Amino acid sequence: MATGSADKFVNLWDMRNMKSKLHSFEGHNNEVYQVQWSPHNETILGSSSADRRVHIWDLSKIGEEQTPEDAEDGPPELLFIHGGHTAKISDFSWNCNDPWVIASVAEDNVVQIWQIAEHIHNEEKDTGSEPGDAKRQKTVPNEVLE
Repeated sequence: MATGSADKFVNLWDMRNMKSKLHSFEGHNNEVYQVQWSPHNETILGSSSADRRVHIWDLSKIGEEQTPEDAEDGPPELLFIHGGHTAKISDFSWNCNDPWVIASVAEDNVVQIWQIAEHIHNEEKDTGSEPGDAKRQKTVPNEVLE
């Protein structure tokens, strides 16, 4: 189970033993409003926050080694940050038909429908390159669909 809270963390719990956390995801700068599992991938989790960001986390990358340069972008499990909103994000939802399309809405009533660029979520599937060659994307130059 995943939870978010006012302490800015997203936490992962074993439902068989709720006394200790399995992992804490650090990256939001304000309280976490919502967490949601991807309906298409059991290792992908999204979180939205008062910091105007949606973070996409990949649990399969927890504990991976990083270069100092990559560590500046955040922990290895932080796959992507959508930073296109100018107000607190009140809700987000995964598209049921397209695994990497997400809709998010902020308190200013602006809805954004956006897609994570394929080279981000298919990094390990790239042929002819070493793992990590495709730089993780942490900002908005993804595609906001109109």
